[in-house]
Amino acid sequence: MSAGDHAVCVAINDRDRAWYEMLVPFILSLRQTDYNGRLIVISFGLSANKIDILRRQSIEVIEATEHDLPTGRFVEVAKLATREPTLKKLANYDADIWFCSETFDLFDCVDGDDLLVCRDAYFCDFITEPLIGPERGHNAARVRREVLSRHGSALQAGLVAGTTAAWRNFGNHLKACQQRIGIDFKRTYGTDTCFLHLWAAEDRVALLPETQNFVTKNGVTEIQDPDGQFVLMSEQGPIRGLHMTYDIRFLNRWRYYTNRPMRALQYGRVFALKALSEIAIPTPPRHFSDTIETIGLEIGSIFCEDGSTGHAFQDGESVTVIATGNHSMTLRAVRPLTPLVITVMTLSGLPGPIRTQIRLGEQQVTIQRDMSQWIETELMPGDEIQILTESLPGQMCKIAWILSDRHAMSQ
Repeated sequence: MSAGDHAVCVAINDRDRAWYEMLVPFILSLRQTDYNGRLIVISFGLSANKIDILRRQSIEVIEATEHDLPTGRFVEVAKLATREPTLKKLANYDADIWFCSETFDLFDCVDGDDLLVCRDAYFCDFITEPLIGPERGHNAARVRREVLSRHGSALQAGLVAGTTAAWRNFGNHLKACQQRIGIDFKRTYGTDTCFLHLWAAEDRVALLPETQNFVTKNGVTEIQDPDGQFVLMSEQGPIRGLHMTYDIRFLNRWRYYTNRPMRALQYGRVFALKALSEIAIPTPPRHFSDTIETIGLEIGSIFCEDGSTGHAFQDGESVTVIATGNHSMTLRAVRPLTPLVITVMTLSGLPGPIRTQIRLGEQQVTIQRDMSQWIETELMPGDEIQILTESLPGQMCKIAWILSDRHAMSQ
């Protein structure tokens, strides 16, 4: 099979957060694999600037004619399979999947006239929630009975792969289902997954290895390769695609950005939606400076990117700084701090920076993959310490710095 015979497709809308946190990791991690086929982004309203960025990076863009992204992405891939007969195999991925391995072997598993998907961890209510009308009970029973008896679990719609014949057949099924919206179905969260399960109830779906679209609920283990790189593993072997479902989307342990930070910073800048900027803040807001001073520190300098925000507040025995966007802050001791404890936290529901560092003289500590880490040092009056973060320009990641002159927990 030649490179032009197969295509990886991914659909995205115009939200900037989805661009930075889903599509960019998807593209960067796919390009780190040995996949050499076509990469096609299905645009559901992408701006002209985003489309231009993608095409400058030799990425194909198809502008969707469907309006509903979840179901429409499948319809668009089925149309592609029909109008481009040179294609042999296609895969549609959710944008919140990133590729953990340099080996891309998905299409080795694709053959025949049936779609291929992975099993999901749970059979969620949203699979049957779109069912309405007099056939609701019958269709719900079909989905549960037929799918569970054949596959032992619900199916994960985040990766759907197949030959062009399989996609054309699935496309016909989708059209028939869409014509019954308002009769047998309502358009809601899970409608796409419901349609997929009804197709599986017709015995038209087979299983892929779960490593191709892995959800962390199935259990992730970690090993380190000889270069010290973390390798994410499952019981079935190395994970190929890790699905960053909404419940773990911004957890540093699993994010692409914190597992491949140097590659993200080096190769991700071409996808940034804003130019790199650095603005000096010569006079920080008085409340901000006063709050920092309560812990025995004064602000030496602050630099940040355009659009950044920062807020400081005193909380018991510590000072917390919540900052958004790339920033660098130099703090100077005004009294002996023995110790100064700096705790660094990312927020579980918001993306943290790609790289976070604490610098003291020639020493620097890079914060790694945990949600919360701390360092302890000692400062004499006049000593300076620098705290800084780096992400892609315009990504606007958020972090919490907690500064204290004592340990929160010690014994």
